[in-house]
Amino acid sequence: MRRKPSLMMSGMRRTKIVATLGPATRDLDVLKSLLGAGVDVVRLNLAHPDPPTHLEASTAVRKVSDQLGREIAILADLPGPKMRTGPIAGNELALEAGQTFTLYYTDRLGDAAGVGTTVEHLADLVEIGDDIVLADGAIILKVVGVENDDVRTEVVRRGLLRSRKGMHVPRAEAKLRSFSRDDREALDLALRCRADLIGLSFIRDVQDIEDVRSALSASADIKRHPLLVAKIETRSAIENLDKIVRAADAVMVARGDLGIQMPFQEVPLLQKQIIDTCNRSGIPVITATQMLESMTHGPLPSRAEVNDVANAVLDGTDALMLSEETAVGKYPVASVETMHDIAQAAERQGEAHLGYEQHEDSDDPVSWAIARAAVHAAQELNVAAIVCPTRSGVTARRVASFRPRMPIIGLSHSSEIVRSLALVWGVIPMTVAELPEDLGETETIARAVDAVRDSGFVRSGDLVSVVAGGPKPRTGSTDFVRIVSA
Repeated sequence: MRRKPSLMMSGMRRTKIVATLGPATRDLDVLKSLLGAGVDVVRLNLAHPDPPTHLEASTAVRKVSDQLGREIAILADLPGPKMRTGPIAGNELALEAGQTFTLYYTDRLGDAAGVGTTVEHLADLVEIGDDIVLADGAIILKVVGVENDDVRTEVVRRGLLRSRKGMHVPRAEAKLRSFSRDDREALDLALRCRADLIGLSFIRDVQDIEDVRSALSASADIKRHPLLVAKIETRSAIENLDKIVRAADAVMVARGDLGIQMPFQEVPLLQKQIIDTCNRSGIPVITATQMLESMTHGPLPSRAEVNDVANAVLDGTDALMLSEETAVGKYPVASVETMHDIAQAAERQGEAHLGYEQHEDSDDPVSWAIARAAVHAAQELNVAAIVCPTRSGVTARRVASFRPRMPIIGLSHSSEIVRSLALVWGVIPMTVAELPEDLGETETIARAVDAVRDSGFVRSGDLVSVVAGGPKPRTGSTDFVRIVSA
């Protein structure tokens, strides 16, 4: 059955919304309201290892997606070599400046003397004088001594430490691989959840991405590999940004960890650099972390958060992500509605700035030239829509990278390919009946136009631009554009 995307997606908002599921959104009715409010991609945070819950959530997302008649993608976020503190008596502990505090590699319950950690051989990763950051930067400890596997520290920045909070150890980046044993187990879970996208944590170089691709290649039981989303959250990732962007299928600006690894005042400029690099390479990019954090506890965002979301849209991000706001927040649906309204307003203001002319050097210059020409012609002729029949999703992503002002409709018979386009700026994903590979251009165009006319996106007589590959091309090629009347 052909899906009919919602009218909201057809033109009111081009920037996509990613929402993290959690206790606040596990109820089926809440999930339906959340997705109905405009979520394009659902995120499962596999750093919280609870396979039954994640499997149940993925099944619920597919069920609600069918009910809504929308293609909603699932992003499964691998934990990476996550360094965390252990449990604390009473679940929280106030640390005061000057206090001595020990980090243990044990399961002991945390108290005023110290806390256990998940970091094996922590003593080998630090030197006296190093700073260890806890709880997303809220607390800073300075290493003053090492005793066997225990690390003695002095509290430099006071704060409230709760159970199982993240740690940042400066020297660990060079000594830990991003794809750990736990990640391999999480990857298997992501495949069981039929994830369309896999988030890769702690990426530092291209090899970290290739390690996951190799693991996926060994999974012979899957028809199509999920797309890989490289999370930019380390200093090394910034240093290797261009190569990582070219190697990944999508990128996430993980501003929380990035703000710990790098001077916090540099994060806004790094965000712009990452987004611009992705835009010019035709790679979808997500901006994440604390975008509407106030709405975790209250019904309204702060004015600064409104500006933050709007500026990410104006920077050119493909997608905006909600984390705690929808996972554990009191107002998950309102958070999505608020993000939708802000993004929609920013897009209206930013229309004059849309359209990229330069892209990274490519081994397929013909495809890029065709996509660029298609957008120029479509805008000069004011066509109703750009239609992209695609075998891989690449054609639609290329066209979207030029940010045309009219809707882009990505058509495929593969639900996996269609859902992967849910992350891409301006693309309306749509499943159609399979197009035989031996169809000529004329028949391909006719079937594509029939599909979008039947869906209600264009009316009879409207001009439509069709961008695609010819019969039996190699996957990923784009070699023709036609302007036709619907």
